[in-house]
Amino acid sequence: MQPTLAVIDIDISSGHDELAREQLLDNLRRCTKRYISPLWVNVLRERADLRVVCLVHDLTQFDDFLVDVIRSVPGVRGTSAQLSFAGVVHGDPLMDVSLLDTVWDRRAAATVLVKSRPGQDQEVYRALIDLPLHQAVQVIWVVKIFHSGEADLLLLLLGERTSALTGYVMSWVRTVPGVVDTQLSSVLDWHILGGTEDFIVLAQRFPDAPTPSGSK
Repeated sequence: MQPTLAVIDIDISSGHDELAREQLLDNLRRCTKRYISPLWVNVLRERADLRVVCLVHDLTQFDDFLVDVIRSVPGVRGTSAQLSFAGVVHGDPLMDVSLLDTVWDRRAAATVLVKSRPGQDQEVYRALIDLPLHQAVQVIWVVKIFHSGEADLLLLLLGERTSALTGYVMSWVRTVPGVVDTQLSSVLDWHILGGTEDFIVLAQRFPDAPTPSGSK
């Protein structure tokens, strides 16, 4: 079975933020289960809640991971997960992610939930994976989450400034024909848990799409 990309948002009770984060990181670092590869943990800037990104190698075990490793942490009020089975991960920008919890690289990042108009889903997806290169913004991935009630596509952006990410979404993502709405969540804190081999597996699982002839 090919691994599944999972983005897990964790709702933390007020007053438990630091203890919950430290306990979660400890649980993830101790996690040796072969069916899961934790990649990183983010703190969401809009709230003090947490996001875990991982590769799931056996979906039949995913509920046990949520219960044993995440939902058992004191202060966790609830969890929700976005699963992706298809999409594109750009390998070169992805490798920059491994630097984001070091003193050498503190760039801004954001996830963007995109709702597409039914009937134009493929056109929107193709347009998003062919977004133009930008001096201040890198597109890490565009993955499909059509089974979700919250959105249809999920983007991860990396940039020098949060303002650059916001401007990029307004200028390039929200103007794509067929995009109904977007929701941006900025993240500035990173705890990298995955090794180089895990990032390589992620890039191989969601390979770059070939560039259509004639595209910029």
